[in-house]
Order: sequence, then C-alpha cells, then structure tokens
Amino acid sequence: MRQQTLSESEFLDVVTRNASLPVIESDPIRRARLGRILDRAASLVPAGAGALADELPAAIGQAMEPFGWAWNGFYVVRGANELALAQAFGPPVCTPLLRQGGIMTSGMCFDALALNQTLVAYEPHSWPGSVSCDDTSGLSTVANIVTPIRSPDGVPIAVWDLDATSPVRPGDVRAMDVLFATLARTVAFSLSSFAAS
Repeated sequence: MRQQTLSESEFLDVVTRNASLPVIESDPIRRARLGRILDRAASLVPAGAGALADELPAAIGQAMEPFGWAWNGFYVVRGANELALAQAFGPPVCTPLLRQGGIMTSGMCFDALALNQTLVAYEPHSWPGSVSCDDTSGLSTVANIVTPIRSPDGVPIAVWDLDATSPVRPGDVRAMDVLFATLARTVAFSLSSFAAS
C-alpha cells in the first residue's frame, strides 16, 4: 500500500466527502459533533502520527460525550497475544488485553486486528469472547466500535476502541471507519506513535 501525502484541507475534503455525514446522520447536532472530530483530525495531520495519537482520544471524547461516548483510546500490539493501553480519554480501563485463542474468542479488539477492519457491537456483551472493562471503569457499556490502526505498509499495529454508554448509530461507525482508514493511508503511524503503558 502506497502512502499518500495530503494537506490539511485535502485530508478534510476526502474524509468529509467519504463519510457523507449529511446523508448518514439526520441529527444536526450529532452530525456537527462528528464533523468537529474530522476537522480536528485534519488540523493535526501536519503535526504527524504522535500528535494524532496524543490528541484524538480527547477530541473524540469531548465532542461525543453528550452521546454517551464515555471512553475511547488506543490499545497497541505487544507481541502476538497482548494489547497494551496507550493514549485514552475517560476512566481507567483494563490493561493489558490478552488473546485467548483465534477469531471470535478474545474480544473485539483482537478480532478487529485479525480481520483488519472496523467492527461494531450494538450489544457488546454478546460478542464472542467479549472483554468488558465495566468493573474497572465503572461504566455500563452498551455499544463498542473498534477499528485497527495500520502502519504505512498496512500492518495493524494498534486499535482505536470506543466504550459507549448510549447506543451508537451507523453514521458514528462510518465516520470513525473513514477517519482511521484515511489516516492510515496519509500518516505514518508506528508503534512509537503510541505511549503504551
């Protein structure tokens, strides 16, 4: 996969056109807040992967907190069977996450990495191998979105994970999928981009 170089305005044009928020989200307030996330990400593109990893969780959390986006952040690959918590927004959550087996046995974060695609659970506790951090965080998670973060050569090196205390909508999933897929093709993420604990 060849990485593309986009200016801030080109990046914003690509993600807003591709996310199609006016088509997929009828609530103007929610649409505006998702748009705010895309704007902030675009403004961070010139600063690079480290700035994006450091600042996106807070930007996402602050924009979407009224919609129950109580926790979001990155888990970084540590070997074949472990994910370590990196930058995040919200209460403390479980770390590390450990792989128990193959696909559909260790939770959504490992499944998103293995399948190299964005996953959503509208009933997260029914996901095979579900890993709930609710005991640690104090949240009552009702929905999850997980999307892999890829290096320039397309290898998943981390995941962005959302624990929501209110239902998510298809437009939310589309916006986050488009955002992180476009970032992977325009910003050189590496393991050093993330401050894993």
